[in-house]
Amino acid sequence: MRRELAYYDLERGVSTLLDSQDAVFVRRLQVGEDAAYDELVRTYNASIYHVAYRMLGNSADASDAVQDTFLKVFRNIETFRGDSSLKTWIFRIGLSEILNRLRWWKRRHRLSTISMDEDRNGNGRTLCVPDAAPSPYQSLESKEQEMAIQQALSRLSADHRSIVVLRDIEGFSYTEIAEVLGISVGTVKSRLARARTDMKKSLIRYLSIPRV
Repeated sequence: MRRELAYYDLERGVSTLLDSQDAVFVRRLQVGEDAAYDELVRTYNASIYHVAYRMLGNSADASDAVQDTFLKVFRNIETFRGDSSLKTWIFRIGLSEILNRLRWWKRRHRLSTISMDEDRNGNGRTLCVPDAAPSPYQSLESKEQEMAIQQALSRLSADHRSIVVLRDIEGFSYTEIAEVLGISVGTVKSRLARARTDMKKSLIRYLSIPRV
């Protein structure tokens, strides 16, 4: 039988790095409140799927990664102590799951398969990049160009691909990316710069920029 939320217990075990609203939400999760779990899935399901799809290039594999991510979140939520934001903690678990899958494929010499007719939601739409910072794909609109983006992403290393996806597609801050990946902000910026350069080389014929 599910325990009801004990409000006197809200402050126990949760770091002051969380604001009071987030601390309350975490405690609701930790005591097993069904409505809190539903809210968590509604809040993060789409964004985790977007990252997984761009990293893995296949909608079925992305869905499996999302499911496994939430299973691990639910199983380990009692260990969360607020040393980072809840969002950062969840995406750290998600990226770990995604990268484990990529390493599994690499060990078995599996060729990357890209779902060319799907967008990140599996619906065949073109990519919309919600980042105001200059990036190598702001002018890409057509289906052909969307396919080219996914191919270019697949050519990046996993380290570089994850940063491009988090920054240029999901709009994470440099600090959030650093916390998710466990690296410094300076490393995030240098890897992003290198990854964007590689993306430009792959997408040069689609971009309205002069060849360097």
